[in-house]
Amino acid sequence: MKTAKKIISVLLSAMLIACLFAGCSSSERLTTEITDDTMIFAYTQENSPFIYKDESGNLAGFDVELVDNTFDSFKGDFKNYAFVQVDEGYLLGEDTCYTDENGKEYSAIVMLGGTQKNVGTANEDYNWSNNIIENNIITVVPSSSAIKTYIDLTGARVAVVSDVAQAALIKNSAISSRFQSSSVFSTADEAFAAVEAGEIDAVVIDDFSFNSFEGKDSYVALNGALDTVEYGFCFAPSNDFSAGFNEAVNEMKSEEYGDGDTLTPLVEKYFGNSDVCVFYYEETK
Repeated sequence: MKTAKKIISVLLSAMLIACLFAGCSSSERLTTEITDDTMIFAYTQENSPFIYKDESGNLAGFDVELVDNTFDSFKGDFKNYAFVQVDEGYLLGEDTCYTDENGKEYSAIVMLGGTQKNVGTANEDYNWSNNIIENNIITVVPSSSAIKTYIDLTGARVAVVSDVAQAALIKNSAISSRFQSSSVFSTADEAFAAVEAGEIDAVVIDDFSFNSFEGKDSYVALNGALDTVEYGFCFAPSNDFSAGFNEAVNEMKSEEYGDGDTLTPLVEKYFGNSDVCVFYYEETK
């Protein structure tokens, strides 16, 4: 790694370690002191509901709790774990993410934080867990609407919510070309307010945004998703714990282990709808 990048990484890591680990979990396995016994999980930015700082400034989110619930089952020889924020383009198992007071460098071996499996070259660069969460890009209309299929969108005034929804429409130009107009809205509330005002006929939106909209029960989704964003954890090829992680998540999902299915309630807590969880794993016998 270049000297300048290493210095910046060291400084950032030192500051991040200090602010991220102060009371950010009740788990005794989450450590404030990174050593050879520490499995380091990297994330590039806050990405709610996967990983973010809560009102107290502590890390929270679906991925954070998922690690807390599964770590003991796939940790290997590691004794504890830590979360460290890294720059975009960080290379798992190669780039330095933390340097201790003695100058010893450490690399993260797992990337989380809402990592997308079908974007960029990460699919080829790393080993991945099975899909955990999927975010479908859908088109919704009022329950009383005469629009029943995508063909019926010809001449429709359409609202678009979220960057992933815009990207999906670009991929589906044959559909978007039917619209009379399309308008981008920053939030679901604004888009559906326009529907209620009679200014918009349909809304192209992702599942995450739609599920968090309080008035969603008054709308129905057209059959067929415009696109699907896949999410999982990625692992350094040189230090791959993906199989053990898959087994650990599978135990969370199973009714036969511990307290039964604890994965579904966790998904509902952060995403508002357990249907976004698509995790499936069949153990090799």
